[in-house]
Amino acid sequence: MESTVGKRPINRRPGGRTADITERVRQAVLELAIEGGFAACTFSNVAERAGVQRSTLYRRFPDRWATIIDAFLAKSGDDVVAEPTGSFEKDLRSVLRRLAATLDTPLGPAVLAIAARLQADPDADYPRNYFDGRMAQLQPMFEAAIARGDLPADVDREELFSCAAGPLWFRKFIAGRPLDDAFIDRIVENVCWLYCSGAGPKRDSV
Repeated sequence: MESTVGKRPINRRPGGRTADITERVRQAVLELAIEGGFAACTFSNVAERAGVQRSTLYRRFPDRWATIIDAFLAKSGDDVVAEPTGSFEKDLRSVLRRLAATLDTPLGPAVLAIAARLQADPDADYPRNYFDGRMAQLQPMFEAAIARGDLPADVDREELFSCAAGPLWFRKFIAGRPLDDAFIDRIVENVCWLYCSGAGPKRDSV
């Protein structure tokens, strides 16, 4: 399968040589994950694709899982709303639409394959670390919603996001149905009914 990730120019980030190497390594991991999954993401392959020495990777990352998680977290940051819209409903809809757009690219099946391999790994810290990183990226959205009163302060953020994002993965990779805007709108409506302040059943009455 031809990688579409490699077709996009690398966006150079401020920070000089270190930032440039980091971006090249992340790009290499994403391309290799699309082409060959976890097995392709060896230090040798990543170093060759990124044009860096393997010793550079060893200094930065304890193992290849760390390079994979770093790359996927950096990519998943594209799904996070950069500027608050003033509405949790709109913010969540934007996040889910961006996630759906990613899942509809060749990177989507690669993410699923890597996630499955990650869950099968005997080291249980990596799945937790990845999800913790994802929730940290979403923290500004939740904090803003709580500050506005859109969400209660004690909302279970992990549960909420699982309820919102989970159906996208199921519909795309299990049901084989399109991730259209109407489907995403229904998810957002249901999630807001369940979790937003003043809507849905009370926790102690369910």
